[in-house]
Amino acid sequence: MTWWLRQRGAFGLLPGALLAFALGIGSTSGVSIVFPSFLGNFAMMTELSTFVAVIPGIALIACLERRMPPLERSAVRRVDARDIVLVSGFALLVSVVAAVMSFVGSDALLVAARNNLLFCGLALAAWPLLGHRAPLIPVFWLIQSMFLGGRSRDDPYPWVIVTEAADVAHAAVGAFAVFLAGILVFICLAPRTDR
Repeated sequence: MTWWLRQRGAFGLLPGALLAFALGIGSTSGVSIVFPSFLGNFAMMTELSTFVAVIPGIALIACLERRMPPLERSAVRRVDARDIVLVSGFALLVSVVAAVMSFVGSDALLVAARNNLLFCGLALAAWPLLGHRAPLIPVFWLIQSMFLGGRSRDDPYPWVIVTEAADVAHAAVGAFAVFLAGILVFICLAPRTDR
């Protein structure tokens, strides 16, 4: 068990990513930037902490890329089941940390928690197909959501999720649904050990 956790980076990589996420959203919460709208009607205000919410998804893919298939095939216990618990638990832990920090800070921290679930779900769904290139999908989603603009001032398209305010219910439901879909795709399509 300790070997597996050490190999995945659970003692160094994941705590470092959690610390970087917490410090990043703590220091950038409440700072908004405006990007030009290339296709939409109105430019959208975007929290700077939205960019920081990509860090945990990248860390999860880096953790999964540290697999050693020949050694893991000879394992007595199912390593792939532990991978599922590790990545889903870490993504939920990061969102809980951001939600707890929102009691002290602004609503931007709740947006970061929601966006973390969205980005982790997108990265986990893309990993079985794209491998180490899977973090490009959340980054692309972030970029297109900012540059597509919105329907009206401070009203982004509903499917964007990233630039929605913290109190928008459909954005939270959508982010959680994408996270669950990402876990399901990860369970169904990820390379498995022989056990």
